[in-house]
Amino acid sequence: MKKIEAIVPEDKVESVFDALKQLELGGFTYHTVRGRGARPRQMVRSSSGRFESASNINANFFVVVRDNMVQKVVDMVVSRAGTGLAGEGKVFVSSVEDTVDLGSKEHGEASL
Repeated sequence: MKKIEAIVPEDKVESVFDALKQLELGGFTYHTVRGRGARPRQMVRSSSGRFESASNINANFFVVVRDNMVQKVVDMVVSRAGTGLAGEGKVFVSSVEDTVDLGSKEHGEASL
């Protein structure tokens, strides 16, 4: 099993969300995060003028999948969230030793 974690720009959340639903995964989690990378930050208005925000607003998606689904999920996220500009986000893939479903008490892939 692998955990896929993707940090994507806030304006790509709906597109990635819809793509992951199409893959009929057991489920996934996402939340709003702030970060700083190569992507230009938003200009913010204040009473004294405009200034650059200290961070970008992004979404962090994560899902645990069977090994045979990894490339499909990564490709879907990259195609829906990426436009080819530097600093748009990242996708991380890491190994997962075990999972436990709280309701069914099943372990491993059966819990997905």
